[in-house]
Amino acid sequence: MTEQEIKKGIKDVCEISSEIATLYADNNALVAKLNSVPQDELQKASDYYASRSGVIVDLRKDVLKYLKDGSKLDLTTLEGFIVKHKTGKENQYRAYKNYYSIFFPIITFYGHNPIREFIDQFIFEIINRLQLKDKVKHIYFDFQGARQQGSDRLWFALFNKNQATQSTGLQIFSDFHHGTIKYGIYRHSDASYIKGPIELSPENFDFEEMLKFFEENKKLIIDDEPIKDKLLTIPLYQNRLYKISHGSFKTKANESIRDVFKENQWIVIHENTKKGQAEAFKNDLTEGDFVYITIGGNELFAIAKVKAGSWGYVPEDITDENGWIYREVEYVKSAINPDPSPLKSLKEFIYPSGNSTFTEITIDKIEEANRNIFEPHFGVEFISKGATKIKEQGEFQKHPNNIILFGPPGTGKTYNSIDKAVEIVTGIKSNHEDSKEIFDKLKKEGQIEFVTFHQNYSYEDFMVGIRPDIEFDQLRFKPYRGIFYEIAKKAKENYLASKEQTALAKSFSQVFNEIIKPIEEKNESVEITMVSGLKYKITDVSDTTIHFTKPSGGTQHTLSIQTLQDVVEGIKEVTSGLSVYYNPLAKLIQEKRKPSGSGQKEKLKNFVLIIDEINRANISKVFGELITLLEEDKRIDAKNELRLTLPNGDKEFGVPPNLYLVGTMNTADKSIALIDIALRRRFEFIGYFPDYSKLEESDGDFLKHINKEIYSRKKSADYLIGHAYFMTVIDTFKVIKNKIIPLLMEYFSGKTEVVEEIFKNSSWVIKYDIEKYDWIIQPAN
Repeated sequence: MTEQEIKKGIKDVCEISSEIATLYADNNALVAKLNSVPQDELQKASDYYASRSGVIVDLRKDVLKYLKDGSKLDLTTLEGFIVKHKTGKENQYRAYKNYYSIFFPIITFYGHNPIREFIDQFIFEIINRLQLKDKVKHIYFDFQGARQQGSDRLWFALFNKNQATQSTGLQIFSDFHHGTIKYGIYRHSDASYIKGPIELSPENFDFEEMLKFFEENKKLIIDDEPIKDKLLTIPLYQNRLYKISHGSFKTKANESIRDVFKENQWIVIHENTKKGQAEAFKNDLTEGDFVYITIGGNELFAIAKVKAGSWGYVPEDITDENGWIYREVEYVKSAINPDPSPLKSLKEFIYPSGNSTFTEITIDKIEEANRNIFEPHFGVEFISKGATKIKEQGEFQKHPNNIILFGPPGTGKTYNSIDKAVEIVTGIKSNHEDSKEIFDKLKKEGQIEFVTFHQNYSYEDFMVGIRPDIEFDQLRFKPYRGIFYEIAKKAKENYLASKEQTALAKSFSQVFNEIIKPIEEKNESVEITMVSGLKYKITDVSDTTIHFTKPSGGTQHTLSIQTLQDVVEGIKEVTSGLSVYYNPLAKLIQEKRKPSGSGQKEKLKNFVLIIDEINRANISKVFGELITLLEEDKRIDAKNELRLTLPNGDKEFGVPPNLYLVGTMNTADKSIALIDIALRRRFEFIGYFPDYSKLEESDGDFLKHINKEIYSRKKSADYLIGHAYFMTVIDTFKVIKNKIIPLLMEYFSGKTEVVEEIFKNSSWVIKYDIEKYDWIIQPAN
């Protein structure tokens, strides 16, 4: 290739990356692009899909037919097509994050062929000039994306030929994104740049400089051989070990499909796989479990660790078939001897030739699997004795236990608290959209809780207290357990069960509901045997009260469900005459709560409580004695562990080490008490400030001007204005009128002349009309 051809090719790819960025952000631009696709490309795309069908494919075929017939789309028509096909099939659409991810094939399948040809030639030009032939493998994905869901970037990578994928070692990479080209040496395993990156506009790109950079660093790739001689020991702890076979895609014709699985670090199975394998893949496989991946009986590929997150559908463009589902994994070790021939005669399920797609390698089979599979073919041994030990505290505390995200308004504190909570629980960072989906699931399961403080929030709301019992005509009170008490209790139960290597005991509510099931379902009373041998009957249950009939036949007697729970959990003893009714029922529940010996051992989990606007309450009053218990060295099993007696009678309350607090604090709100010194020293503070790079250039420059003026007057970053104000709506005029000006008027005590002065020399002309008592807002140009 000539230098001129390379320069033109780089310019073309960068221009298309800019166009794709626009199509991502603007659905109207996408519609215009779809309307401009030439008829011959529409026909080729129609021919490609003619013999195919699927949830997304059928939608694309409808749109293609509409365009081929000479009709022009508008956004309303396009959305009508989507609603028609999506209704009732929402789950299959879950992975498609925007309209481009659905309709990109119409634009890219044939319209992007010229840049594909260029990239192919460009890669081989680099390999030849660097004399890397027979030393590296290469891979690239264009704007269709590795997951066939569209992408706003095109990238390629060169990596050592003995590595399983570019993800398992170092890579020379080049990335085209939003109009620029970036290149360097990258390591996927820890997302780090070893050399570079260098990012350039196409006008500033110099191929000779790129080659010089790669030449200086190519030895890193050549020397990046997989480690073969060292035996890697992997303790299972509470995790499980599985075999997953991709045998359905073992033929040479399906190699490209396997490459997609490898690039995305997916393991896959069809949702119709029999013998409960698909259900186990969906529900039993959990974060931290290990799998060894085999391509049927043809090839051993890698050992991987399951990432957090639920299963999803593989886009049908990848497999040409509906119903394939995936889980995300992280590669731990590639096969050092991928040839499974020595194992051909072994037909048990755990072996590559065994008649199973997904199967667990149980503890009793690990020694055999180590000897025959893992040690000779992967250089790995799994040890099950780790399953009898709990991880040491330092192993799971990767984050500070108490964090406050602070900063001026609109800087994304609450937004980022969601991402931070998910990262603490799952151990991985995701984009916000994925994190929010995981957050909602974890919140529903009780592993994450969210509360907003306000001036009337109290210790009784947060920890324990009493509240009026509205079920009775006369005034009386009932115990109340706050959000912190409840999540601390869940975290403690998980921590202790995982430490003791037992299954988690059933909850009080779970067992109680089992006992009263006949009342709920059949309207039949439930008999409880007393110590005397007599029986009383539970006849009805409300949200807070148990109604029962005495053995003598006396009716209209009641027990408190909350008191019963306190007795079950050892918080309270009943000494009144009602003890003869509370105690046998409590004993029955205690027995039923005990985990069975065959129950699955509890895995250690992290729990997170997000406290939004933490400084809007009287926090010393809200936290009470928790101020001491929150310290990491005062938590359960820590060096200086403390447990306290609470007002509700709980004599052994402590905060477990697997409970994390994430607070947010608006530094501009000075009308309320700030964090006091006692609590402040127990939290780590992470600042959030305006990020102008997240905005359009004009809005970013305008906001930067405002903040500079605010800082010059307030002499503090506490009062700056965050970028989020300009990210929620498109109309900058409305943002200025309805959000920015009212906030500035509050900052500067209603002085219109000061606010006018702040906007002076900005990209907007903003003045106060003293006749209309309103603001005049106009662009400067």
